[in-house]
Formats: sequence, structure tokens, C-alpha cells
Amino acid sequence: MLIITNLLLALHLMGLAMGVGGGLALSQVGQLLVGAPPDQRTTWWPLVTVYSRIARAGIVLLLITGPLLLWLKYGGGAGLNDWFKVKMALVFVLVVGIGSGMWGTARLKRGDEGGGKLMKVTGRLTMLTVTAIVLAAVFAFN
Repeated sequence: MLIITNLLLALHLMGLAMGVGGGLALSQVGQLLVGAPPDQRTTWWPLVTVYSRIARAGIVLLLITGPLLLWLKYGGGAGLNDWFKVKMALVFVLVVGIGSGMWGTARLKRGDEGGGKLMKVTGRLTMLTVTAIVLAAVFAFN
């Protein structure tokens, strides 16, 4: 069982790296996309698409490996401290933020400039939330 949980933890950390890496890349390319005139955005859309897919794949990997680790290694979340509850609440905030960011991206792609403003807000919120999740996880599991 130790090998399985170690492999799941490795996948979980890879998911974290993908999510954070894709998010950081999006924070740079997204600014260029939103700041560009609508007729010059075609350069940035492919990068936004790739980085979004990397970040989303990382989040999906986290959402799959996290519960598996919790079940296999800890027998569920019942015996964990309040930091774990904080972490789970922040994960919910993260998922809502990502969904809102995706909605903003779709709006901007359709030509609605309000989508760009939403992307800016949700991007910052998402990165702050990820930072808080990592801190809560450290306190929850150590």
C-alpha cells in the first residue's frame, strides 16, 4: 500500500505543479491578451488555450488523487484537524474561481470585454487561493 500512496502523492504533486505552472503562465499571457486590441488577440489565444489546458489537467489530477490519498492513507477525513476543513473550503473557492475564469475567457473570446475584467480578478483570486491551500495542507498533514 505504501508504494501506491507514494505514487499517488507524486501524481498529486505533479498536478499541483501543472496547476500552478499553467496558472502562472496564464497570469502573464492573459494580461497580454486582455490588454491587446481585439484585432490583435489572435496571437495570444493559442497560448491561453494551451496553458489553460495544462492548469485544468493539473486541477483534475489533484481532484482525483486527493480523495484517493485521503481514503487510502488516512481512512477518510474524519480524524484530521480543522486545517483540513479550511483546505477543503479553499478548494471549493478555487473550483468556483476557475469556473468563473473560464466563463470570463469564453466571454472575451465572444467579444465581451467584461470577460477580460473577470479574467483579471479570478486569476488573482485563484493564485492567492492556491497559496492558501498549500499553507493549509502543510498545517493539516504535518
